[in-house]
Amino acid sequence: AAGLGRDLELPGAIELGRATYANIRRFLTYHLTDNVAELAPFLVWALSGGSIPPALTVLQVLALDIGTDLLPALALGAERPTPRAMVGRMRVRSLADRRVLLRAFGVLGPAEALLSLGAFVVVLSVGGWRWGAAPGAALLATASGTAFAAIVLGQLANAFACRSETRPVLRTGVRGNPLLLVAVGVELALLLVFLAVPPLAELLGGAWPTPLGWWLALLAVPV
Repeated sequence: AAGLGRDLELPGAIELGRATYANIRRFLTYHLTDNVAELAPFLVWALSGGSIPPALTVLQVLALDIGTDLLPALALGAERPTPRAMVGRMRVRSLADRRVLLRAFGVLGPAEALLSLGAFVVVLSVGGWRWGAAPGAALLATASGTAFAAIVLGQLANAFACRSETRPVLRTGVRGNPLLLVAVGVELALLLVFLAVPPLAELLGGAWPTPLGWWLALLAVPV
């Protein structure tokens, strides 16, 4: 009987091990994507010789890492085993292998960075900014808030995209992980707080986006 019990527990242990491995890869992909979007504004500022102001402040980067991104990342780490977890033989490979790095640094990260920086520059240009000029403080804060919102909304969609390495969100759905639904709800609430509460928004260096800015930021979700 003891031997039979151990035999019954073994498949469950294997399934849990495979699920944990997959969840760590989800977590890594999610956070590496965010890192690309956070680094891009400072890289563009440096490569342009200061002609394009930084789209984010250091405190906004901290707010992204510690505030809006924390709960979705933890929720991805609690993803339940999929029905395919026990199908086939598991290949032992590095957690941050070429596939994870290519997806984060070659696809998801650049897409999120381009959307946020594009929204930033468009809002600046519509407000009267020209290349190489120093934008006014109010205009810069509005454009920075737009870039911040684009990254948060992009990460919201990215959380659902990271649930699977091979299947799109339309196939995996958005209701399979209740913790993730709660996490993105908190993420949205924090986004509104960071932009709508004047003392906090001023501290972070952003401001409430214009209607155009919100539309541009929302493009990060389908992209």
